[in-house]
Amino acid sequence: MDPFALIMLVAVAVEPGERVIEHTQPYHSGQPVVRVFERRDIDEAREANWNAYVVELDELWADYREAGSSPRAWRLYKRAALDAKRRFVYNDPYFLPIPTRFDD
Repeated sequence: MDPFALIMLVAVAVEPGERVIEHTQPYHSGQPVVRVFERRDIDEAREANWNAYVVELDELWADYREAGSSPRAWRLYKRAALDAKRRFVYNDPYFLPIPTRFDD
């Protein structure tokens, strides 16, 4: 690595746990912020749901190809894929319908 780059890196590097030099406006914090993801459990559950859906579609496609790609196999594949999509949507909290009530 270039010696000049190493000198610059050492000049601006901050040891772990130390505060950085304040170069922002007065009364503004310039410290790095570590974001906390409050929805991590929900996001991981949604990712697992998506991965299960994709694996199920791959298996259904493999079954369709093994059946010889006939019109009957295509109809069975479409029906099974629709059922898999329905399960995927119902298992995802962000895709659930919001019930509304209309009073006349």
